[in-house]
Amino acid sequence: MDIAIVGRHTKVSEDMRQLIFDKMEKVQSLAPRATRAEVNVVHERNPRLASDRERVEITVHNHGVIRAEAAADDRHVAFERANARIVEQLRKQHERRATRHKSKPSLHAVVAQDLAAASAPDPAPAPADDGVQSVEAWEGAPEGSTVEVPVDGTPISIRSKTHKAAPMTVSEAIDQMELVGHDFYLFIDADTSLASAVYRRRGWTYGVIRIEEDAQASRETA
Repeated sequence: MDIAIVGRHTKVSEDMRQLIFDKMEKVQSLAPRATRAEVNVVHERNPRLASDRERVEITVHNHGVIRAEAAADDRHVAFERANARIVEQLRKQHERRATRHKSKPSLHAVVAQDLAAASAPDPAPAPADDGVQSVEAWEGAPEGSTVEVPVDGTPISIRSKTHKAAPMTVSEAIDQMELVGHDFYLFIDADTSLASAVYRRRGWTYGVIRIEEDAQASRETA
């Protein structure tokens, strides 16, 4: 794992650098597949921030991004706090993996069960709801992410976000889903190159949905 140490408005001493390298060994043991770690040591010049004038930000690239930061009046204390937080995040991720794979059905069994349910006759459709509700733009939305679309003469807001991501396996996608705390996670399957989504089911079981183009249906539509 490459470790990059950057000082902002300050110079990082050799003693501090050695402390960072020593402490990051624990991070590497918990995330052996991590490729890079960035440690930013920031000195705040604002006198009003004297109690938090030293801030340390740690970012670990481990098939996704794990980040922690802390501030104090001493940079060694700030680093120790930030490092403890990043270690705790990685430990929880490791425990989730161990719990998930212990006495739980395999993903293949979950997918087979979901496919069987999908092939069952569709239930009677529920009555249509003609009510249309507006969806407000969410905090941190990128510019142009909210699009007004008329539906029966009534505009609704559609939220759209585009992310760049490298292909990953189903197991890696589940780890990322648990890391961000969502109920589903969209990704490109490294094994099939298909757009896919993993989702949480009851307990610690998961499902996966893949989208494959139907060439015949596309020709008929055209």
